[in-house]
Amino acid sequence: MKPFYRDCFPPFLQPGERLIIASDYCHNAALPFVPAGLRTPRTPSPLEQRVRGALGNALGKVTKPLGPAINNRLANNPVTRAVSGSAGNSAPRPVSGEGETVATYAAGDFGGNGGRRPDRDLSEAVFEVQETIEDAAADALEHMMYGKPMEGGWSSMAGRFLVDLTNAGDEPRFQALTDRRLIVLVNRNKSWLDGTPKCDLGVAVPRTNIARVTAHSKAVTKGRFDVTFVDGSWIALGSLHRENMEGVVAAFNQGV
Repeated sequence: MKPFYRDCFPPFLQPGERLIIASDYCHNAALPFVPAGLRTPRTPSPLEQRVRGALGNALGKVTKPLGPAINNRLANNPVTRAVSGSAGNSAPRPVSGEGETVATYAAGDFGGNGGRRPDRDLSEAVFEVQETIEDAAADALEHMMYGKPMEGGWSSMAGRFLVDLTNAGDEPRFQALTDRRLIVLVNRNKSWLDGTPKCDLGVAVPRTNIARVTAHSKAVTKGRFDVTFVDGSWIALGSLHRENMEGVVAAFNQGV
């Protein structure tokens, strides 16, 4: 266990808790994204607030003069005037034998289609199918490379583990096994000049909630190990180094 990893954890240990092994944390890219409804809104840092404020002021100065000009151009545009005039006419002029009007077509209302254009419905359907196929292909590629990364819904122990880690914010950087818990720390350091980690608690679970910890067999993810919880759900964690992964797995299985 390298001192660089070990020295991050003492501030987060409970009284009398003993650190067994600590290592780097490598995030599994195939883990699912936590739904927006389960995410805690993140408070922007003071630096982010200053940057957003400066950008907002700059954009405001650029866009404000354009507003009246754009409105005038739209108002004086012949097409806009024609559509507006037709839509506002109390007696629209029929343009076909079935009684459709210029206003009807300008609004995109084709009567029997519930106000939606058939070509628009078709294009949206094609886009949705294409997006679904692309998502399925990406998932298949990730599973082929990394294997299945998690089992269990968002209310399972594995799901809550990922939700809590995501809501902690920032990058998960270190993990450790103690005689009581599995702990993951996140790095709060945002400095570009000083790379020293500023650790904070990401997520911690009691060892009594963990049924087993096993090394993953795929060679492409040599540092991956799977944590199975007592409810049957599990999640893939990992290290950049195989020896670190093997140390965590051995420490849990040896009961130290």
